[in-house]
Amino acid sequence: MQDYITKDSLLALGINLEDHDIDSLLLHLNETVEERIGTEITESLSDKDLEELVALQETASEEELGAWIATHVPDYEAIVQDNIEITVGELAESADGINKAA
Repeated sequence: MQDYITKDSLLALGINLEDHDIDSLLLHLNETVEERIGTEITESLSDKDLEELVALQETASEEELGAWIATHVPDYEAIVQDNIEITVGELAESADGINKAA
């Protein structure tokens, strides 16, 4: 899994947790970003392209999959950035509550 959101991102938002809590939160946040990206990509594809993507996910290398996405999802980088920003924005709104719960 790619680290879309890092410990530095959390610290910049004022989230101060123990390392094990930060690791757990980062895992959750990055999984959330990945799920959102995946959902947005699959919704943008035709049925044929979606079938091809599913087949590739089972057999292709990360590089092959990345090349396929770059070809079939031209706005991939914007999708990634939008979903990172949405997730970080949601996190920023709840930063005080997260720190108080720790």
